[in-house]
Amino acid sequence: MPKEISVIADDDNGAKEREVRDYFAQHLGRSRPHEHLARKEQGYVLSRLRADMRTIDLHDTIREWEFKLHADYRAIGQILTYVALARRELGFRAVRGVVAAFSFADEVSLANEVMNLNLELVTLPDWMRGAGNVTGRPTRFMLPTIPNIQTRARNDNENS
Repeated sequence: MPKEISVIADDDNGAKEREVRDYFAQHLGRSRPHEHLARKEQGYVLSRLRADMRTIDLHDTIREWEFKLHADYRAIGQILTYVALARRELGFRAVRGVVAAFSFADEVSLANEVMNLNLELVTLPDWMRGAGNVTGRPTRFMLPTIPNIQTRARNDNENS
């Protein structure tokens, strides 16, 4: 039976996302001149969860950031949780959620618009892939399961 796999290994995504986040944070002023970095790996009281990054703009609006190579519906759940934790911790002041990714599943934009989630969806430029050594776009394809012929031949010889 064919097994669906991702060309980009999930175990490697976290490290690549952190490298892209670190580069983006280091050069934040280039793309968002009215914001400054408050902290990377922003944690919350009574929680082990952490947003990838927190920024504050000139209007004192806090933004919690989640970086993904490819953002799907799971990114929405993550960022909404971080925004809720931050608002509760900060006395319900203005906190916005930002998902930054090289690509987005169509459902992310749809959910954001239809449900009025007020999330910022930031498409990272392709040239920034070099920061995390991210090659190509994530693609899914069906890989057939190939039987181990050597084991089968050895078992046939033992049974003879």
